Amino acid sequence: MISRFKRPLVFSIIGLMVFVAPVAAQDAGQVLRLSIGYNNLKKTAEKLDPEKRPEVEKLGQLAKEATGARKYGDALKYYYQAITLLRGSVWTPESALSSALSFKADRLVIEPSDSLKLHLGQIFVLDEKVPGKISGSIDLLAMGGDKSLKTIKTIESLEPDFFAHPLVIEVTVPEMEPGKYRLRLKLKLVTSAGSITKIVIVHIEGGLIASLKTAKDRWVKIEKEPPVTGKGSILTALRSARYQIDLIDKANAGEINHERLNFRNELREANTILDELEAGRDPFASRRGDFRKAYLSNVDHTLQPYRIFIPSTYDGSKAFPLIISLHGVGGDENSYFEEYGSGAFKIEAEERGYLVACPKGRQPASMYLGPAEQDIMDVIAEAKKAYHIDENRIYLTGHSMGGFGTWSVAMNHPQVFAALAPVAGGGNPGRMGKIAHIPQLVVHGEKDQIVSVERSRQMVEAAQKLNVKLKYFEIPDGDHDSVALQTFKEVFDWFDSHRRQDKDEKAASAGEKSN
Repeated sequence: MISRFKRPLVFSIIGLMVFVAPVAAQDAGQVLRLSIGYNNLKKTAEKLDPEKRPEVEKLGQLAKEATGARKYGDALKYYYQAITLLRGSVWTPESALSSALSFKADRLVIEPSDSLKLHLGQIFVLDEKVPGKISGSIDLLAMGGDKSLKTIKTIESLEPDFFAHPLVIEVTVPEMEPGKYRLRLKLKLVTSAGSITKIVIVHIEGGLIASLKTAKDRWVKIEKEPPVTGKGSILTALRSARYQIDLIDKANAGEINHERLNFRNELREANTILDELEAGRDPFASRRGDFRKAYLSNVDHTLQPYRIFIPSTYDGSKAFPLIISLHGVGGDENSYFEEYGSGAFKIEAEERGYLVACPKGRQPASMYLGPAEQDIMDVIAEAKKAYHIDENRIYLTGHSMGGFGTWSVAMNHPQVFAALAPVAGGGNPGRMGKIAHIPQLVVHGEKDQIVSVERSRQMVEAAQKLNVKLKYFEIPDGDHDSVALQTFKEVFDWFDSHRRQDKDEKAASAGEKSN
């Protein structure tokens, strides 16, 4: 079935975030994001001068070759240059420097009066040097607005070649109210009326590091002298507490996106878990709502997180359905619960009586391949160990990269899932036969400029040829982001009406209908 969806558009902020974040040097994930942006801009660029198209194509090919050789800096340069042309702008030494410049802090969680080192570098060599010197400033800003709260460094007479001559600037963190702030680097070029701006988000809070040490010490003590009973649940809880304790260290190492995290709350949550363990109780036994857990991965023996929602009606006396929700590029285990309509997915799950688990999926641009795919299967196994799950009602959905993952993971594990709901994704139509027995609801926006609607159309066509039970919502004028939130109801309706059916059962059912 193909539907032209007509619900009014409701906008969400989650997505691929192709052009918004500062570029990380040698970052394969950023190359992936830019490649998606390049390919889709190329398809939709209406004002591109025909004479420039061969140059754009050549730059795309050079970027592919550089990516294959793991020369990610070069790949980013070619993609940025191609995207600039696709937008109808001119690639100049100034725009090249703006794309190449990296601005990083040696740590992101800091205390007032601390000394902080800021690193200025370039992720690729400019083809043409920017003439003249650079001046500017480093300012502290609130999370909203552009007004400077305090100028913490003035910059004068710098040579604009941070690839050959990276710069370390040491600053003192001012006294501020606890919370998130933006450090803004603003550079003025003598050749341009404009400026180059880069942002680093930091968390400033006094006493936080001391609280971190106290929590670590408590964790170590319980690990050495654990309660006698409930060994399995103790291990699970200890791992979950440890992951939350380690979030500050992970943020400082650049391993996680810390913008949405309240570190004081995370430590409070970890200490609550430790309180329960010291009292000899399982911290998660009666817990409902949504919270984070972690497990020890067999892939690399690291702690891997997932976010889980338990409806208030769950009491363990009967089996409940489970939905696995996969985030898009740049997201993490928190995305489905926090970035779509302020928790709309959880609201629907509570009303319908579903458990929902959201894996981190290893890297933010993993495409759910390799270890990230194993993360999904591990989260399912963890949920089944901890809760009474109906194995005939395990469902898989995801948005953007998560839509791709929905199809690819199901194809590699075709006997696990009762139904699928890929949103704004794509896949390999040639492998559709692997999941022809699984009912599929597919959602895509007609005007999606991040992942072309053709990607879902190809999968739908392949499914129709195999008589897959299918419903396709192609939303007129729908963009990449908005289509997820506005079809949550349809996703849950689809899952409500399907239980797991293996290939033999589907064949038998089809035979009965034909008779």
